[in-house]
Amino acid sequence: MSRGAERRKLMNMFRIADISSTFKIGKDPINNYPSIVNVEVKSEYKRFVFKLPVGLNPADFNKKTFIIDQTYGSNYELDSKDNVYCLTVHSKVRSMSNKYDFSEYDLSPYKLPIVAGKDRNGTTHIYDMVRYPHLLLAGETGSGKSTELRAILTTLILSNKNVHLYLADLKRSEFHLFKRIDKVKEVVHDVSGLSRIMSYLSREMERRGDLLDEAEVMHIDDLENPPPYIILCIDEVALLKKEKAIMGKVEDVSAIGRALGVFLILSMQRPDKDVLDGKLKNNLTVRMAFAHADKINSDITLGRGSKYNAEKLEEPGRMYFKNKGVMELQAPLLEADPAKKLLQPFKVDTVVKDELSAIHDGEVQEDSTENIFGLLGGNDNE
Repeated sequence: MSRGAERRKLMNMFRIADISSTFKIGKDPINNYPSIVNVEVKSEYKRFVFKLPVGLNPADFNKKTFIIDQTYGSNYELDSKDNVYCLTVHSKVRSMSNKYDFSEYDLSPYKLPIVAGKDRNGTTHIYDMVRYPHLLLAGETGSGKSTELRAILTTLILSNKNVHLYLADLKRSEFHLFKRIDKVKEVVHDVSGLSRIMSYLSREMERRGDLLDEAEVMHIDDLENPPPYIILCIDEVALLKKEKAIMGKVEDVSAIGRALGVFLILSMQRPDKDVLDGKLKNNLTVRMAFAHADKINSDITLGRGSKYNAEKLEEPGRMYFKNKGVMELQAPLLEADPAKKLLQPFKVDTVVKDELSAIHDGEVQEDSTENIFGLLGGNDNE
């Protein structure tokens, strides 16, 4: 189709959806439609740049983006700045292959590197969790969410950063790979184990807050001998829906953890608004939305009224990555066996029978918890 024909098709779309502002010349109302600034037609894609007319609220236009699906299908990207929009319609669904390769990642600029994925141009997107704290991953079974989580944790371990990991695998299916890793301080599978971790983190955050007060600084990075970063990762956090005490402490981490160097990675199959209440959800500044069951779930993850529809994602590993903006990415594919090989050099050869292992075996009474977490947090500079 020629550029002229594509221009007419786009204008017809505006008219059908009544994407316009209205003004009068005399008594006659006149519809003012978006002006098309540029049309680019390639074999791989079509790109349209258009400007909304004066008087048309962008929010009103965003409510009508369904017409783009009806006109061009779902394989498109829509970006905007002020009243100018760029619509890119891809000719076919492109396979965005992205095999995990730690050697290709430049992680040196990042304190806590999170490898998100590759875009359609083959660019790998990495961000720093210290700058953008707290991450939510959501997606149906088989969507690629667990593979992304495996890649994130493996990267944090391989990157040789000063970080302690606490992992809660409430489905007992994901985190066995990370047991006996030097940076992984605990892997738990039940509510009681997670409760112990949350008690420790609460006390550790209080201790770190005291350190900041004493040094009169605002972030642990400003301390002379900063303690390690801490990341708490909970897989299938929706299982904690009835655990109000634990979820209260999780919310505390989301609210005050940034300056204290304590961060969250929360994963769930179906986003639950009762679990992700207003405060917690707002503090999860980065989101990865894999394939969702429906638009309602997609809006919980990406925000109500989002023009991005995670329920339309089909390929495993494909997601919408929301940080400063939203982009479509392919998560890095890291399967279990390659991950085992990468992690093997970081395994601890022997397990010392200490208080921590004893409590897991039921040999220490509950009132020993204070000593146990004193042992966990006692030497933060290791």
